[in-house]
Amino acid sequence: MPVQPSYNGRMNIHPVDQANRAILTKQLLSKAMPPNSLGRLGSLSIELGLMGAYKLEKLTLLLFAADHGIVSEGVTHSAQEITWQQCVNFANGGGACALFSSLNQVDLTVIDVGVNHRFCPTDKVVDAKVAFGSQNFLRAPALEESACRKAIEEGRNAVLRARANGCDAIAFGEMGVGNTTSASAVAAALLGLHPSLLTGKGSGLSDEELEHKIGVIEQALLLHPQRDPFSVLCNLGGYESAAICGGLWQAAELGLPILLDGFVVSSAALVAARMEPDLADYLIPCHRSAMSGHQLMLDALGGKKPLLELDMQLGEGTGALAAWPLVRLASHILPDMTSFSLAKVTDSTAVLQDLGLV
Repeated sequence: MPVQPSYNGRMNIHPVDQANRAILTKQLLSKAMPPNSLGRLGSLSIELGLMGAYKLEKLTLLLFAADHGIVSEGVTHSAQEITWQQCVNFANGGGACALFSSLNQVDLTVIDVGVNHRFCPTDKVVDAKVAFGSQNFLRAPALEESACRKAIEEGRNAVLRARANGCDAIAFGEMGVGNTTSASAVAAALLGLHPSLLTGKGSGLSDEELEHKIGVIEQALLLHPQRDPFSVLCNLGGYESAAICGGLWQAAELGLPILLDGFVVSSAALVAARMEPDLADYLIPCHRSAMSGHQLMLDALGGKKPLLELDMQLGEGTGALAAWPLVRLASHILPDMTSFSLAKVTDSTAVLQDLGLV
């Protein structure tokens, strides 16, 4: 019987102190506005306060890229070379992720951990390659165990570099043709759900082609029966997802708020949170993807309501980038917004409290 892979990286993630919630709620109620009038922005300010994340100004988006052997099973119409072509495009200011990053003054770093291509220095893609793509997981485990561990460490190191460069919030993006098939397989394995609940058409599959994609995942789940998270990652995942796992753990260990993107990043977060449950305290779900089953993933990650629902399904970290201005605003409410007393405004909240209405 084969030995199951395991990951014993040493992490030191502290859960947020929920005892501070009452203090922060009282602080929010002292602000010169009717109680709860900022709605979910006010709630987000408290969540950020629990992390100690105030006055956020510098977000870094780490976009990890890798190719997937499962594309040989006909699960996508996209040509595999699009992975490396888009990496170069993003790193040189093209694509939605680079546009949104530029408009939001976000540092974007494109990192190759498993692309089946050799980049040139002029491509501006960071070289952290551990393999030239994953294996077809209908034929073998997707990730070689030692390479998976290296990808995890590359993710951690990327976050450490971003922190050293002054970032106070982090987001993760991904690029990899075929990665929605991998992400669906990982989520189905970890959640114990039929893949039809977690699999979408990706880049424009027909109904018949979607059934084929689901069937491929069904076969893979039978072929790889292990359900511990590291085995699931090795058997069904991608090298970009492994790097995101490492990045998520490192960000949480540093106490950084993590702006959670969409379907593929959430699938990686499922792996990471199953192995380090306190990680979930630092996740800020930014949007609900239009990809089938994303809400099921978010429910499993703590059930926090996503900030946006814009029917996006691009990936690349674009959902996190779209939500960043809201997160930044919320982080300034508790430390910077004037209170009733400081503004010399009659405390209408206190009146409502006396009446038992708050």
